[in-house]
Amino acid sequence: MCKICSVQDFGAKGDGIQDDSSAFQAALDSGVYEIVIPQGYYRIGHTLHIHSNTKIHASMNARIVLDGTIPKKRGDFLLTNSDFCNGNINITIQGGIWDGNNTGAGNQKPHIFDKNGYSGTVLNFFNVQNMTLTDLIVANSVTYNIRMANIQNFKIENIGFLSDCFGKNQDGVHLNGKVKNGVIRNIRALSKGQTNDDLIAINADDSMERVENFGMVRGSIENLLIENLFAEDCHTIIRLLSVTAPIRNITIRNVYGGYRCYAINADAARYCATPLFDEQDFPDGAGHIENVKIENMCCFNTNVDNQNPAIGMETLCSSFEISNFRLIQKGNAPKPTYALCAKYIKNQIVIADQTKHPILSKQDICCVPDFQNLKIIKTNNHE
Repeated sequence: MCKICSVQDFGAKGDGIQDDSSAFQAALDSGVYEIVIPQGYYRIGHTLHIHSNTKIHASMNARIVLDGTIPKKRGDFLLTNSDFCNGNINITIQGGIWDGNNTGAGNQKPHIFDKNGYSGTVLNFFNVQNMTLTDLIVANSVTYNIRMANIQNFKIENIGFLSDCFGKNQDGVHLNGKVKNGVIRNIRALSKGQTNDDLIAINADDSMERVENFGMVRGSIENLLIENLFAEDCHTIIRLLSVTAPIRNITIRNVYGGYRCYAINADAARYCATPLFDEQDFPDGAGHIENVKIENMCCFNTNVDNQNPAIGMETLCSSFEISNFRLIQKGNAPKPTYALCAKYIKNQIVIADQTKHPILSKQDICCVPDFQNLKIIKTNNHE
């Protein structure tokens, strides 16, 4: 059996006129290990499904574009893995520009509770082991650029995000539950204003009733290395969303970015359109962050109207550390008054540059103007 073939062997034209989705899917269904996508503009009318033990190798001048004339519905993506129930293994996608065509008439985001609505995700992966995404660009997402849950042993590296227009919930790499043992590195927002939500979203908990999250799950996220992040002017650089499911054993390092809302947001989704819990049901605070370390982070506010601290910490931590943190002023937007504001958590100690700030009750608020090194740890003895 041939081990390599081109989508053009199956009739793909790459002329931007023909719908090439049938040719692409025929190549993916052929059982060939490596599918080559030569340079061209490929219009894709229907979701592409990639099987186990398959590699896509696309030219950097190959643009794979989700057709906008066909109305999209729940379960539609530009590309996804083929078997959500039994799972897939050994999937690699290298190269290409994967374009969600967010201005296409058929690709518009519906009401957030539309049960048959289009999620707006470009690349979607659920229940996959041993996956690599490398050397590619994701463009013009309606919502999430890359969405993953129930994933083990993965590598995402050398990824760029760009968009010609803004949209809500334009996360870069969006992780939902049951994600572990992965590396995410060399992630760049290529166009100003992107990503228009979280560059990296680590969402162990989320609202599964929202259209963006249909098909995802809640659950722990653990054992990740995330490094070398860049954004000139994103909405939020890093999100840590935990209410009951833990986020643990995460190292994030070498981050440089401008943000319009938060550098790090750990607010447990209290201010979202779909909050995840009632405050009275969590008298000691919500969430579980354990052994999360952030190293070498330089960030700056880009929004003249932004009143938020750089880091909003409203999630319980058993061990959260930041080392070599710099909050700078750049351009016309002011440097935030506070580098960190911690609240709605109980029996925690914030240690900012060796100065301790105990948080003994849920009504306590700890605001730190600036710091270089910081720890938040749990205490049961009112240190």
